[in-house]
Amino acid sequence: MRTSLIRSLAGVVVAAAAVLALAGPANAAPAHPRVHTTLSIVESRNVIKPGQKDVISGRLVADHYGLGHRIVFLDRWYGRWVPVRVGLTGPKGWISFAVWPHVTARYLLVYLGNQTFAPTHSGVVTVRVVP
Repeated sequence: MRTSLIRSLAGVVVAAAAVLALAGPANAAPAHPRVHTTLSIVESRNVIKPGQKDVISGRLVADHYGLGHRIVFLDRWYGRWVPVRVGLTGPKGWISFAVWPHVTARYLLVYLGNQTFAPTHSGVVTVRVVP
C-alpha cells in the first residue's frame, strides 16, 4: 500500500512540474506586439534598353513616420527571390537602388524587422527591357 501511495504521489509531482514548466513564471512580462510597418516601391522608368540605368525607390514607414537608418534589401526574381543589394534608409525612411538589367527583371524591397518594428516587404515592380 505504501509503495503505491508513493508512486501516486510521485506521478502527481511530475504532472505538477510539467504544468508549471509549460505555464512559465507568474511574473513574466507580457510580450508587446511589434509596430506594423509598410514599405512602398516605385521604379523611375517602366521600359529601358539593355544595360540602361533604372532606379528602384521606396519608403519604410511605421505609424505614418519614416523609419530612418534601417537596413532594406533589394531582391530580384531568379525563380526565387534573391537579395542583390542592401542599403540603409535615409533619415525619413527613403531608399533608392540603381539597377542596370539586361533582360526584363522583377524587383522587391524587403525589411526584416527588429524587436520593435515588424518585418515587411513591398509590392513587386517589373523593369521591362526592350532592344
